Amino acid sequence: MRTENVHTLILGAGPSGLAAGYSLAKAGMRPVLLERDKAVGGLMRCIHRGEFVVDVGRKELYNRLDKVDAFWSKLLGPDYRSYPHRGGILYDGQIIDMSPAFQGMRRGMPWGLFLSCAFEFLWCRVKPSRNAPRTVEEYFYGTRGRLLTRVFSQGFQEKLTGKKWADVRLSQTQSNGTGPGFAATLKEALTRAFSKKEVNTFKGMWRHPAKGTGQICDLIAQGMLEAGGVIQCQARLTGMTASNGEVDSVTAELGTDTVTFKPKHVVSSVPLEVLRDYLLSGSSGNVGPAKPKAQSHPQRTVILVYLFLNEEPRFPQAWLQVTCPKTRIGRITNYTAFNGDMVPKGKTGLCCEYYCFGPDPLVDMDAEALAKMTLNDCASFGLLDASKCLDHLVLKLPGADASQNRDNWMMRSRVKLIEELAQFTNLYCVNRTETDIATLAGMEAAEAILSGQRADFDRRLDPAELGIRSESKAFEFALPPGIEG
Repeated sequence: MRTENVHTLILGAGPSGLAAGYSLAKAGMRPVLLERDKAVGGLMRCIHRGEFVVDVGRKELYNRLDKVDAFWSKLLGPDYRSYPHRGGILYDGQIIDMSPAFQGMRRGMPWGLFLSCAFEFLWCRVKPSRNAPRTVEEYFYGTRGRLLTRVFSQGFQEKLTGKKWADVRLSQTQSNGTGPGFAATLKEALTRAFSKKEVNTFKGMWRHPAKGTGQICDLIAQGMLEAGGVIQCQARLTGMTASNGEVDSVTAELGTDTVTFKPKHVVSSVPLEVLRDYLLSGSSGNVGPAKPKAQSHPQRTVILVYLFLNEEPRFPQAWLQVTCPKTRIGRITNYTAFNGDMVPKGKTGLCCEYYCFGPDPLVDMDAEALAKMTLNDCASFGLLDASKCLDHLVLKLPGADASQNRDNWMMRSRVKLIEELAQFTNLYCVNRTETDIATLAGMEAAEAILSGQRADFDRRLDPAELGIRSESKAFEFALPPGIEG
């Protein structure tokens, strides 16, 4: 074991850790970045498969944060390309646009389905008597209608969270809420049918690197190394200690060596729960090595099944949220729709996502069986010709949140944990969901370290002050107050 003094130690080479390392190195510091995987990028890295270069699941970049957008634009130049932000819903073989901008008020819905959803939506709001909802399912069935809820949201959200809405009960206070009257209901229905405003509240531009989001990570890592920074991959974190409100040491295994770093500053993009286990040991107030903690919720595993096809894409949407209960697939990303060079001309690259919680047969299923099941499901919906499949790839990501956004990531428990970890004044927690927010966190951490103004970092990354939405959605199914996704 050896000890090494460092100015800034960065844990994790995702977008936040890389952005911090790049900024510090360019300012003349010599940050040391530790990454557990073989390569940088985390969930922002690229997957190379023959002629295809694809992302890990769906990744979207957009210019809602000026500082981050300028950073990416400088890095990528002409490879930072705009594309139509077109998402869809897949339900019972029907592809429905999220926005009325592409196919008008019906969004591609057959007239029968459209009228049934509209009738139920109006009726559930104006019927003379309504029982107080007891569950989230009853809440939405009573405010949106059963069919509209199932088509546009329920199946996908239940797959994403692992919770059946029929099993999530409301408190007495939540159950006593009253819905809008007839006039408000009619106005909302007409807005959803005809107006583009509900999906155009974000006025920026959606863009994507031509060769996948990993292109950004590779360029940042290259710039950091050229400026004198250090990146150590395949590093395993084994311990942290703290005293007097600061992190004193971080111990990691680097190959056959064990190194104890004595950092002046620590920038961490590792999961907040890992830091909690190392630095917050409960009521005793002692700080030391991590202790195993019982899981309070099922371990999540995201399974990504990539299908590479020798045919043109059969749908134009960049992604489909799968609400259909006939398949376990939660979302399908179509990489051709991102206006880049990830997919060769005349071919299709799809990524189908599964969300598993606790013991799940899908986690134990081998890659070939998963690929075959996914291919058959997609073919049954008319999304592809199974005989045109050139190749497939299956990734299993334990603990990953490959389909999360800020709205469902920033739970009260996570906000509280961020606040508790802020007691360590030389620790900058930059673990955030959504690529641009994570990148901003790394940039802000570096600026605060260079200026000596820790309070600036806390203020600019305060969840309550960030004040941005993940994306505009055609139908918003916000959970009742007090219910976390």
